Amino acid sequence: MYSGNRSGGQGHWEGGGAAGAEGPGPAGTLSPAPLFSPGAYERLALLLGSIGLLGVGNNLLVLVLYYKFQRLRTPTHLLLVNISLSDLLVSLFGVTFTFVSCLRNGWVWDTVGCVWDGFSSSLFEKSSGHKCMCDAF
Repeated sequence: MYSGNRSGGQGHWEGGGAAGAEGPGPAGTLSPAPLFSPGAYERLALLLGSIGLLGVGNNLLVLVLYYKFQRLRTPTHLLLVNISLSDLLVSLFGVTFTFVSCLRNGWVWDTVGCVWDGFSSSLFEKSSGHKCMCDAF
């Protein structure tokens, strides 16, 4: 099975050196090699943080305006509130796990975190009517 966070399937010891190298291995645990360079992870974290903040801010603004102004409470605007609420949930739950992982230079959550990240993103994106990139595969 392919794991996207491995470099050619070769693990690296956290203390340095490739796994399976001759001689005694360093004390530590076997961990996969990072997929990107630390600078790329920093840029991805900046991008995801910006998307998350803009998503939360803009969608909260839509919800507050809908609540505050009585004349905006029409069936058409209610559809936009539904989209805005699900986008807000994607910004809060879908971006957060990946953002924290980019700050730490790789996926830091366990299997349950991975499943929750995929489930919550898919659920909130589907409820808003967005087309998920995974549907293309």
